Amino acid sequence: MTPREESLAELLARHSVFYRPRKPFVLASGKTSPYYFDCRRTTMLPAAMPLIGRLVFERIRGAVDAVGGLTMGADPIACAVAFWSQSRGEPIAAFSVRKEAKAHGMQRWVEGAVEPRAKVAVVEDVVTTGGSTLRAIASCREEGFRIERVVALVDREEGGMDRIAAEVGGDKASAIFRRSEIDEIWKRLRK
Repeated sequence: MTPREESLAELLARHSVFYRPRKPFVLASGKTSPYYFDCRRTTMLPAAMPLIGRLVFERIRGAVDAVGGLTMGADPIACAVAFWSQSRGEPIAAFSVRKEAKAHGMQRWVEGAVEPRAKVAVVEDVVTTGGSTLRAIASCREEGFRIERVVALVDREEGGMDRIAAEVGGDKASAIFRRSEIDEIWKRLRK
């Protein structure tokens, strides 16, 4: 890991990992787990935002016009990337994918500063089965966007990233961290 990755991994381990073996968490996938990653507790921290913005930007730079994903997990990531990209003179717009189309107004799935037929990166905070990310990808495609990259902060290593890679192409999908890497730091911090 680079020093920036180590800093972000430590923030994730400190603020976003929860362990409850007696009453396992129900995940968005419907699976249960004694571990839960609430990445919003990290992605919304001032110390994490520039790290996230830079690390994701480095993976999508030059390939996309906009970055976003399913609300709410992707929103702070997309905004951090948009801010970082502007500070580098290579602006990438942010967008948000709704969980359902708006019933009034423009009745869109996607909100934000993204143009029709844009090349986009879909971001996600945590991937387990990949279902939420695949829904975001489908919504983006319905809007006419071209998926050029998919970046997750944490891959729980339960097959989700493989499903996403199969959908968009293996070279287009990546995770900054694997669950095992965050677990290692979390265990060290608990000592």
